[in-house]
Formats: sequence, C-alpha cells, structure tokens
Amino acid sequence: MSTIGDRDRARRLVLVVGVAVLGLTVALGVFIHLQRQDLGPPEDVPRAVAIPALYATISLLAVIAAVQRRPLIVMAAALLCLVGTILSTATIGFALPGLVLIMFGSRIGESPGRRRAEALTAASVVVLVVGAAIALLGMTEERCWQASGSRADPTYTVIPCGGQGGSGGSAQGVFGGTAQGGGQGTIAVGGQIFAGGSDSGVLTIGGGLVEALLLLGALTLTTVTGRTLTVAGALPAADQTPPL
Repeated sequence: MSTIGDRDRARRLVLVVGVAVLGLTVALGVFIHLQRQDLGPPEDVPRAVAIPALYATISLLAVIAAVQRRPLIVMAAALLCLVGTILSTATIGFALPGLVLIMFGSRIGESPGRRRAEALTAASVVVLVVGAAIALLGMTEERCWQASGSRADPTYTVIPCGGQGGSGGSAQGVFGGTAQGGGQGTIAVGGQIFAGGSDSGVLTIGGGLVEALLLLGALTLTTVTGRTLTVAGALPAADQTPPL
C-alpha cells in the first residue's frame, strides 16, 4: 500500500510540474512579446507564439506521461526542459522543472508494456521536438523594409535587401529584441519614408509549419502509443492458461 501511495504522490507531483512548465511558457511568451521592437513590419510567424509552443509541448508530454504512467516519456520531457535552457538566459528557469521530473519520473510506476518500444518512443519524441526547434530557428531569412506615412500608423514595405532601401541593419537574437535603422537612407519624394531597416533571422512560414507538424507528431505519437500499451497490458498474454 505504501508503494502505491508513493507512486500516486509522484504522479501528482509530475502533473504539477507539467502545469508549472505551462505557466513558465506563458510567461516566456509575454517576455518575448515585450522584447518586440517598436518599428518593423508584422511578423509572419510571431516569436511570442512559435518559441513558447516548443515548451508548451514539453509540458503536455509530461502531463500525458504522468496520466499514462510512462516514466521514460517523463524522462524525455525532463531532457527537453534541460536542452531548452540553451536558447537564452530567459529560459534558464526551465532547468528546475527538468531536474524535478528526473527525480520523480521514475517513481510514477509503469503500465505493462514493452520497455524497448517505450525507449524508442521516448527517443523519437526527443528527436521530433529538437527537430522542430532546429527547423523553426534554422529556416530563417533576412528581411529589409521601409516605413512610411505617420509614426502613429506606419505603412511598411518589404524591399529587396541590397543596401538601397534601408538605413541601418539589425541582427535579431532568438527572441528578436533588436533596434532598427534610423531611416536616414533613401527618402521618397515628399519625405514620406521615415524609417527603414534590415532584420536577420526572421522566422518564416515554412519553418513555422515544419515546427507545428513535428510538435503535433510528438504529441500524437505519445498519445497513440500510450493507448496501445495500455490496451496491450489489459489483455491476457497468449501463453497464459485461462482459469478453469
């Protein structure tokens, strides 16, 4: 009875940590949004959504694993939390949940099933989520733009990058918090253009789509294999002799 109680407490703690990771994810999204510069065209793929989506997936993985009693999936979520701390100093906070998941993930018990298959599933989940991050942050592009009209309600025009339109460049970090050029380059007739710039590392729709597909694949794989293992564990083994 004591062992069952310890497993239940460990499961509840893993669930709490999963929800806590979701809370940190929301805070991260707000932080990224506040880092957005005042000037610049709207993002095709908002960083304040795309980057937190990675951590939201980790949170859901931990919750699903706790409900399905799958310690190896909990360990995969813990590893992803720790790997996710390398993106920025703002993500260091995900290290603590990762360590807690490692401490208590192995204590939640385990539904009957094939351990080798579970290990393969956990490894696949890690690869999918890491691949999503690589796709999102690797499939970026440079974008040059000009702002015209009034500063209160600017009109943005994306222009070819080649030095003829913008006045200054800017290199975006992971969270995109950079300053733009001052607008002293090419000026249209009547002085309508008041600012311009060049942003590197702009997230693309292609990268966002690949990220979404890989993250959805990780969650689907975890959910489906968990149900399969649960059903398999509930069925009697083929070599068992039915009771008389």
